[in-house]
Amino acid sequence: MLTYHYLAAVDILLLIATTIIFIYLFVAHRRSSGCGSSGVSGYGPLRGRDAGGMGARGLSDTGLDEGEDQWDELIGRLRTLLDVEKIYLDPNIRISDVASKLASNKTTLSKAIKAKTNKNFCQLVHSYRVKEAMSLFAQDRGLTIADLCSKVGFNSMTTFNTAFGRNTGFTPAEWCREYLKNNTIDERGSAKKNKKSAS
Repeated sequence: MLTYHYLAAVDILLLIATTIIFIYLFVAHRRSSGCGSSGVSGYGPLRGRDAGGMGARGLSDTGLDEGEDQWDELIGRLRTLLDVEKIYLDPNIRISDVASKLASNKTTLSKAIKAKTNKNFCQLVHSYRVKEAMSLFAQDRGLTIADLCSKVGFNSMTTFNTAFGRNTGFTPAEWCREYLKNNTIDERGSAKKNKKSAS
């Protein structure tokens, strides 16, 4: 009888210890998972391939009237940080740091981003990073996928691949292949015609 109680007590202690470790790891992960981390959260189902081909979605394709509410001034300043200062290239970017730069707080900034873009902060940062990766590859076709990933602020290839797919409908490798196929230069120096436009 004593052995049974002893084993039951050990089982309970193991369960409690496992639960505490799980909670600790979960909380630590949530605190450390900025936009460059390997945690990919907040994405809905995979979007279909962009009808226009390979375009990245940005701030303006939310379907919302950009001048309709109180968030315009804050979003305008955020766009300056993103477009001019390219803060999204920082692999350790945090919404709280960006909010401080904007003389705001993370709750207000988060609400403004959601209201104006229908994205969360990480999704917005990822969309800018994907656009930057596309631009870098267009400028230097010798860059590898890993080069693109690190140059635009991602800490993880998994996050980069997922974000790229969410924003373009392609993996980075698929997009680069398609880009090369549609933008090759023949020996005479003239751009090769796109097969779709030739038909």
